[in-house]
Amino acid sequence: MRLLHSTLSLKHCLLSDQARPTLSADYRAFEEILRLNAISGIDPLRDPLSIVKEIRSSVSLAVAIPKPSHCQITKQVFEHDGHTVDAFWVNHHQKNLPKEFDKIVLYFHGGGYLSGDIRSYSGFECHLSQLFNVTVLHVEYRLIPEHPFPAAVDDAIAIYRALLRHNISPSQILIMGDSAGGGLALLTVQTIIAHQLPVPRGVIVISPQTDLSLSGESYTRNRLTDVMLNTDMTKWMVKVLMGINHPDLSPDNPLFSPLFGKFEGFPPMYIIVGTAEITEDDSRRLVNKAQDAGVDVTFEEGLHLMHIYPIFFLYYPEARNTLNNINKWIQKI
Repeated sequence: MRLLHSTLSLKHCLLSDQARPTLSADYRAFEEILRLNAISGIDPLRDPLSIVKEIRSSVSLAVAIPKPSHCQITKQVFEHDGHTVDAFWVNHHQKNLPKEFDKIVLYFHGGGYLSGDIRSYSGFECHLSQLFNVTVLHVEYRLIPEHPFPAAVDDAIAIYRALLRHNISPSQILIMGDSAGGGLALLTVQTIIAHQLPVPRGVIVISPQTDLSLSGESYTRNRLTDVMLNTDMTKWMVKVLMGINHPDLSPDNPLFSPLFGKFEGFPPMYIIVGTAEITEDDSRRLVNKAQDAGVDVTFEEGLHLMHIYPIFFLYYPEARNTLNNINKWIQKI
């Protein structure tokens, strides 16, 4: 993949994009790779679980962002009130600092609540550990459809309570997530506040899915420019998430869509979105609602950039620049 990207980057160095002059040749090369490998449509008549299993076996970030050999990954099973959750400590290198003195990024992976795991995300999370000088705690939350929503939120809250019980101060914890994991990060903080628990130091969300009713205009406006997500696939994911377990609830219920929940009491937030993605308005409306609630919000929009664009830091400078901006924000707060 790196070789293909290098070859295509040379091509794009010779080809200008007058409609999008701010984009690097490296970014446009990566975008072309994604267009060449676009996921085909979903057959609505097929069994959802069989489709989900195919997605899990065929789609992995590890192909694009492999785990470095020196990355330290340690599994730990957390328990709270009889509820156990698997998680993985991720460090770029072996640290001697005890966890009670370390900064911890509690990370919720993307994947539409139906895919994603430590194998997929360890390469990216190891880079975050190095860049931010933190320990990352990857949460292996339960996925749909085997575990109906909000099982993922229950797992997130159990992990957070367990950390507090292990003498981890909330001021050490940053909660971070991308895509559906960004939505889960927001739902987690809303639940933390509802339970009157102390809030973490900050929240970072990359292209968060905040509105599962898909009411934002960007689902139409960016339908042809988003190379990562498509509207039909997202609608199918929402249908699977709602399933038969919530016949009396709608996707705009705050149980599923944090955009329609409360933001009073939130810690500082850093929100990132690309202007070419269908979920662009999920973030724009989130910014407005959080600011109206008095939250300290930093908002970064990637002009002409795709869904979860900062994750692919190995391939183009736009991703690296945004991750550096997040790092500066972390040091500030």
